[in-house]
Amino acid sequence: MPTPDPAARPTPPLVLLALALFPLLVAGLSLALGQDGNWDLRNYHWYNAYAYLTGREGFDVAPAQVASFYNPTLDLPVYWLAQVLPAKAVGAAIGLVQGLNILPLYGLSLVLLAGLPAGRREVAALALAAIGFFGGGQVGLVGTTFYDNVISLFVLGAAWVVAAKAHVVWDGPPGRAFATVAFGGLLVGSAVGLKQPTLPYAVGLCFAFLLVAGGFWRRFFLSFWFGIGVIAGMALFSGHWMWHLWSRYENPLFPYFNDIIKSPWGVPEAYRDDKFIPPGLLPKLLFPFSWVADPKLVGEIIFRDLRVPVAYVVLLLTPLLLLWGRLRGAAAPAVGDRRPLVYLLVAGALTYLVWLKLFSIYRYLIPLEMLAPLLVVAAIALWPIPVKARAAIALALLALVTVTAKPGTWARIPWSDRFVEVQAPSLPNPDNTIILQTGYAPTSFLITGFPKQVPFLRIHSYFIHPDHGDILLNKGMRERIAAHTGDFYLLVAHWETWTNDHILPFYGLKADLDACQPVTSNLDEPMKLCPVKRAG
Repeated sequence: MPTPDPAARPTPPLVLLALALFPLLVAGLSLALGQDGNWDLRNYHWYNAYAYLTGREGFDVAPAQVASFYNPTLDLPVYWLAQVLPAKAVGAAIGLVQGLNILPLYGLSLVLLAGLPAGRREVAALALAAIGFFGGGQVGLVGTTFYDNVISLFVLGAAWVVAAKAHVVWDGPPGRAFATVAFGGLLVGSAVGLKQPTLPYAVGLCFAFLLVAGGFWRRFFLSFWFGIGVIAGMALFSGHWMWHLWSRYENPLFPYFNDIIKSPWGVPEAYRDDKFIPPGLLPKLLFPFSWVADPKLVGEIIFRDLRVPVAYVVLLLTPLLLLWGRLRGAAAPAVGDRRPLVYLLVAGALTYLVWLKLFSIYRYLIPLEMLAPLLVVAAIALWPIPVKARAAIALALLALVTVTAKPGTWARIPWSDRFVEVQAPSLPNPDNTIILQTGYAPTSFLITGFPKQVPFLRIHSYFIHPDHGDILLNKGMRERIAAHTGDFYLLVAHWETWTNDHILPFYGLKADLDACQPVTSNLDEPMKLCPVKRAG
């Protein structure tokens, strides 16, 4: 007989009220933490939306460095809101959306705690969901435009669809089962389409079906149809952008994987950020403990959270304890339907392994951080030990990860009237001016403060350099600079004025650093706008 769906039972009114108020609580937390001023916002989140809506792509050249070529779809809602709402309202709206993660976390927790009596189950599920939400990595992102805790709604939603409909997925008619998992795939595929580093979750949730109970063909087609949903979700949210990149730059993922695709617009390199990936087998095995000791191994800020490391240890222990129990002839714990538990555990493990191989950047692990307390509970529920011992161990570990969490800070600033405010000097000849960018500082957001008819060419960054030779981006900028008869300016950070002597000479140009004017904003210290002349 199929296991009853725990979500079908009425939810206690107080729990419903808590779920309804939770996003408002997170909106308030966003306001309390301060306005977002993170590096990525300054580098591309703001500019990419502006460029997409005003048709600047191709008019400007790589002003946001590699990120100039990222899909702008995810950045559009905040940009639109910021045009009509004050900064605090925008920050509260971001927090409100991020607070909605409590809903799939609660739904998943209900499934995992199906063995508890009605009444207690819902309260315990709410507590477990909250423990998942308030991780050190996640809280640091509240109110920010990184969006790792926004695309998490799609990831957690996909897992919730499968777990909550376990009786359909593994016991129901094939048509209903495959449609259910295809919808789950569509959700996580949408996340990948919006933000490519979500790919490990799609891999984990898709291939986990192959390792969960059922006949071979059932498992195969569950995985297959989930994968079809993933592809559909990716096409829905990134198909338009991949076609644009292919049409213009001859690489649908430009500039990534250009070592394979070899678009003439970039150098034949992968362009991957692999500096955080641990080298060698032992560093990989010890990685969760290494980043607890040194958070800079997985990112740019100091934080502490034990959710993933604790889940890592628990998942490693689980097969050993199951084997020990089988050798002892111990009875399997009565946990109801084990398949959604096993599915989530396998999906979580596969996701982590793919993340470790591709990125090893902690921000991309935020959905797994939120899931980690649930995985701990799911794994311990399978241990062949007395129920009171299982409960005591789970509660102790949940308490440990809760009290030891220490959120990091991503460049918070005092609240401004508007989300982004830029004050640029007036230009005497804006209809015939080119502004050049050099260095590595995130300056593209400042473009929104200049007249729209002024193009920005980033002749040097961590993405592009004059010594890259005749790649088409360099060639196009050289031709535009050579043909230009109007004014030139250099937009540069004061700590990167060395580029005047080392980069501009490639183009026969020289900036007058004594005549610079400040470009000010609410997000960063002033940048320099310096007149440029042809050398010699």
